Amino acid sequence: MKAWISQNISKNWKKYKHPLGSIFHPLTHVGSTLPFAVGLWDFWQNNLGANPILEITHRTGKTAIILLTLSLAVSPLRLLLNWPQITKLRRPLGLYAFTYTAIHFSVFIVLDYGFHWQSILEAILTRKFILIGFTAGVILLLLAVTSLTFFLKKLDKHWKKLHRFVYAAGALAGAHFILAVKPGVLRPWYYSGILLILLAFRLPPIQVWVKKRV
Repeated sequence: MKAWISQNISKNWKKYKHPLGSIFHPLTHVGSTLPFAVGLWDFWQNNLGANPILEITHRTGKTAIILLTLSLAVSPLRLLLNWPQITKLRRPLGLYAFTYTAIHFSVFIVLDYGFHWQSILEAILTRKFILIGFTAGVILLLLAVTSLTFFLKKLDKHWKKLHRFVYAAGALAGAHFILAVKPGVLRPWYYSGILLILLAFRLPPIQVWVKKRV
């Protein structure tokens, strides 16, 4: 009995040894759903401006890329802070990023084009930023579906290889953001710069260099 109590105390201590370890998981869910709640409130209060469709498109797209960036930041933070428990946040952040991407694309299909599939296909094939964003969305859809426990067990060792495509989704999302706004707008470049740093962190020489200094 004493051994069991000692083992469980040790297990829980390791789980929550970081000062914020016990609250980050609920904060992730609250922070990720808050933009959606604010959007619903602004819609209800008619606070979406003169062009509500464009405002919803911008909000969902920006939220998606922020959450995707945060999910890509998990591995660097785990290494830099020596905090393995943070890895548990990567999956919900990635799924929330996909959810906002799905809403973003749904606005494009339903509100912008009213299910006019010929026009939708033409827009995807002829407008570069839409094609790039669509490709990023397809990748995130594939990763979201294969995040289910069934596929995790089914794919086994191939699961990690497949989910490395999230790096491509991050790069494409950054490019989509840059091309979607007017020239001279700097905000997309800030996000893309952060994404580039996070992607560069995955390079083996950089990881070796970091591990020697943490």
